[in-house]
Amino acid sequence: MRILHTSDWHLGRSFHRESLIEGQAAFVDHLVETVRAERVDVVVVSGDVYDRALPPVDAVALCGEALRRLVATGVRTVMISGNHDSARRLGFGADLIDAAGVHLRTDPSRAWEPVVIDEVAFYGVPYLEPELVRGPWELPDRSHTAALAHAMTRVR
Repeated sequence: MRILHTSDWHLGRSFHRESLIEGQAAFVDHLVETVRAERVDVVVVSGDVYDRALPPVDAVALCGEALRRLVATGVRTVMISGNHDSARRLGFGADLIDAAGVHLRTDPSRAWEPVVIDEVAFYGVPYLEPELVRGPWELPDRSHTAALAHAMTRVR
């Protein structure tokens, strides 16, 4: 199995008030071409898809285009939300999108449910905001270490 790992796309980022969307679109072109040329089976995107929780419309459009183009190559994609993403927004329609081969993992309560592709289990553990998971998971303290340790215990 050929896996391509990428992260921190930060779609919608600007630099000194100048949009970087053209450069980000060039990255998407390169990503799709690499997937084709290297016959990648799975693309893993480990968070920070967007630069902020409420991304600009052109960034959302570019993400949609990137995912459509990846699906068209036949590659499966596992994508998690990062600390810059709004997990609820990025995860919108995740159950429906799964059928297309794009597996969005943004819900902390599902962090230990694997995406199984050709008998390989991918655990899409999204960014775990300690304050949000402390209560429901009955964590001893509000820390990233406690949140991740709990999720990994459930994975194991």
